[in-house]
Amino acid sequence: MNFKDKIFLMGMPGSGKTTVGKRLAKAMGYDFVDLDQYIEKRENCSINDIFRHQGEAYFRNAETEALKEISFLTNKTIVSLGGGTPCYNNNIDFLLQAGLCIYIKASDKLLLNRLENAKSQRPLFWGLTKQEIEKKLQQMIDARAPFYEKAHLTTEAVNFQEKELIALINAN
Repeated sequence: MNFKDKIFLMGMPGSGKTTVGKRLAKAMGYDFVDLDQYIEKRENCSINDIFRHQGEAYFRNAETEALKEISFLTNKTIVSLGGGTPCYNNNIDFLLQAGLCIYIKASDKLLLNRLENAKSQRPLFWGLTKQEIEKKLQQMIDARAPFYEKAHLTTEAVNFQEKELIALINAN
């Protein structure tokens, strides 16, 4: 299996991993998997309900199991990871060996705007005010950036261009 048969997109919640992943998969002729959607089908339960009823620890273990299942699929696949996926259960080490990892980097301002507008769909931001979201977001960025920065490639979330990213992928 070729190293580039699996391409993993990582970044903060709201960075656009799913949107970028779908566009990139279409342009490259790869399958696309959103890890959160895969977990929801596998668990027969929404991510929100998993967090609500089983808790984050249960979710993180289910996430790691799902990640490993997906990585062994034979098709060329682009996988949009959950924001925390690389940061738990030594997933970052597994990801770096399993395929090409790309960090979708977004500015704090862009992330704050997107998260504030979609906080009801993001369990880690439920019921928070704008100031609380901003504070939690900064804490998350500080904690997660060291994992994301281990990715093989980094691309900016704003003005994303498939052709430029495909050229970067092919160059590696």
